[in-house]
Amino acid sequence: MKKILIIPLFFIICNAFSEQNTLLIATLEYPPFIYSENGDVKGPVVETVKAVFSSLGVKIKIEIFPIARGLLMVKNGEADAYFSLKRTPQRESDLLFTTTPLLRQPFVFFTRRTSGIKWNGNIEDIKDYRIGVVAKTSYGAIFDGYLKDGLLLNIEETQSFELNIKKLIAGRVDVVINSYDVGLYIIKNQKSENEIISLSPPVEILNSYLAFTKAKDYSALASEFDSALKKIDQ
Repeated sequence: MKKILIIPLFFIICNAFSEQNTLLIATLEYPPFIYSENGDVKGPVVETVKAVFSSLGVKIKIEIFPIARGLLMVKNGEADAYFSLKRTPQRESDLLFTTTPLLRQPFVFFTRRTSGIKWNGNIEDIKDYRIGVVAKTSYGAIFDGYLKDGLLLNIEETQSFELNIKKLIAGRVDVVINSYDVGLYIIKNQKSENEIISLSPPVEILNSYLAFTKAKDYSALASEFDSALKKIDQ
């Protein structure tokens, strides 16, 4: 009787991708988690993504793009994956999300110390203020739901988190919603710790993921990415 050779899925995936070109992974400027320095993309989340793909034997190139452009690239298959993204129904219809989060972070409102604005978790507290957001960014089901239901009408969009905070400092918006860690990093970088405060409680605590394009079949690689990420997180 002939012996049947069973090759583990892991090695099939590695061999398949080693024969292809390097995968292009798009991301965003998101300090302190993801940032560019001297032409290199750095940060703790970047190092995690690199470590996972390296453990799978898959070569990658990570590049930073404006959020809207990066998302369009991965949707159209011009980029192979994008990180880190919060799940939304629209994004899940366009992209193949992994299931193990790369990042878990509280999202809060920031305001000027002298604004007198109070937030107790009730949308009525802030619905009449000018709220700064970044275009094409999800802030979780709660805040996105407020927008969808037409409860927040004074929305001001910018193209970056840094510009959003600058508008807040300049008094062009009253409140900014942002990741607590990212917002704090930008505020310290702009030496505005005495001018800007965060409001409690968080609007929501959210997970962010890596998502692959659906223009190619990355279902097997997505599964292996999850398995490898779980091992690294242990």
